Amino acid sequence: MIRTLLVTVCLLTLSTQVLAGEEDADVVAELAAAELPDPPLEDPPEATVANARTDRLQKALRCPVCQGLSVADSPSTAARAMGDRIQELVEEGYTEEQITEYFVDRYGAWVELEPPSGEHQALFYAPIAAIGLGAILLLVWGSRRREEDSAPQGTLTIPAGDPTLAPWRARILAELGEE
Repeated sequence: MIRTLLVTVCLLTLSTQVLAGEEDADVVAELAAAELPDPPLEDPPEATVANARTDRLQKALRCPVCQGLSVADSPSTAARAMGDRIQELVEEGYTEEQITEYFVDRYGAWVELEPPSGEHQALFYAPIAAIGLGAILLLVWGSRRREEDSAPQGTLTIPAGDPTLAPWRARILAELGEE
C-alpha cells in the first residue's frame, strides 16, 4: 500500500516536471521571437539604474509556469528567460510601463503580482468585498436570531392562518386552558 503510494507520488512529480519543462521551452521560444511594437521611450539607462529597474520588474511580474512565484524567485527556465528578456528591454531603454504592458499582452493581467490599476482592479478586490458582505449578513442574521430567542416564552401563540385548522387550534387552546 505504502509502496504503491510512493510510486504514484514519484510518477506524478516526474510527469509535472516533464510538463513544466515543455511549458518552459514554449515560453522561452515565445520570448525569443516576440518584438515590442513601440520603440523605447528613454535612452539606455546607467548600469545601476538598469539593475534596480530590472530587479523591481522581476519581483513585480509572475513566472508564467510557476504557481504564484515572481520571476526573481522562480527556478524555472522560463523565469530565467523572462528575467533575461526584462534585463535586455531595460538596457535598450524601455520604461517599466512598456515592459509590463509587453508581458501583460502575452500572458494576461495575472502576470502582475500587484493589482493593476484600472479595469482589472475589481477582480482583485471582489473577493474581499464578498467576504465583508457575508460577514455583515451573518451578523444581521445572528442578531435577528437572538431577538427571536429573547421573545417571551410564557405565552403560546398559534397562527390562525388556515381555516381548516380552526378546530384543532380551538382544541389545543382548550387543553391548555387558554381559550
